[in-house]
Amino acid sequence: MTDSFQIKKPLYPLFTILSAVLIFVGALALARSIFGAVFLAAVYILLFCFGYWKTCLKILPFLIVYLAVFSLIFYFASSKNLFFTCQMNIRLAGVVLAFIPGLSLPPINLVRNLTQLKCPRLVTLGMLITLTFIPVLSQEIKQIRNAMKTRGAFSIWKPAVFYRSFLIPLIVRIVNISDTLALSVETRGFTDTENKPSSYKTVRILPRDIVFSVLFILITISCFVAKEVFQK
Repeated sequence: MTDSFQIKKPLYPLFTILSAVLIFVGALALARSIFGAVFLAAVYILLFCFGYWKTCLKILPFLIVYLAVFSLIFYFASSKNLFFTCQMNIRLAGVVLAFIPGLSLPPINLVRNLTQLKCPRLVTLGMLITLTFIPVLSQEIKQIRNAMKTRGAFSIWKPAVFYRSFLIPLIVRIVNISDTLALSVETRGFTDTENKPSSYKTVRILPRDIVFSVLFILITISCFVAKEVFQK
């Protein structure tokens, strides 16, 4: 849900969240079969074809290094059990792929969708603030690290440097940002009252959302059926 991963035409927010959950669950359920790898490969291609290709390409190097490192760990930790290592790789890859739809989802679209579904106002408002705060916090950490390097403090592993040069400025910035966010929410008329909220833009289910959902369900069912047939 960061700006660098967002796409122009994300899927319907509710479908995005459900697909992320199903990718994770499917990877866990199919991990003991070769069809777990088939399921993840098919989902990766499906996301790639439905506009998530930039996110898929950006996350691919991380996925390769991530699996390579943990493959060695699990391989030697399991007394060179290759089957166990493959199972764990499928599970870990499922966790990474489950993040792809969510990373590309604009937070405001999710909030609008939840508002349309009559979700409590405090929940949607809190979610919007939280999701918006994450990239802001990341940027603040980068700025503090750059300021540390400018002043000659290149390492944060020393307790004194970490406390005085990193932790204290970060806490101060977090407090200031939280005050700014609270004031911004108040001045824009966001309240926790029961009045019916309005939305600047309505999030609708498009034909591509239905096509994606159908293909995703077919892939999932096919892999589970193939697994059962193969086991028999």
